[in-house]
Amino acid sequence: MVVAQGIVSIVAGYAVVGLLFAGPFLVRGVTRLDPAARGTSLAFRLAILPGTVALWPVLARKWIGGSP
Repeated sequence: MVVAQGIVSIVAGYAVVGLLFAGPFLVRGVTRLDPAARGTSLAFRLAILPGTVALWPVLARKWIGGSP
């Protein structure tokens, strides 16, 4: 039971950090990584939100590193 709670806590923490990262990334970062995303709608940004939350470490590395 303790192991399961630990795993759930880790996954929840990962998701919270991903959501905190997703806000600024979807506003500014997505257009830096993909210039084609400039001028996209809110619906598009909400559609990529789950992937952004799941892949936030990869996207953060690319965004900070500046690789397109």
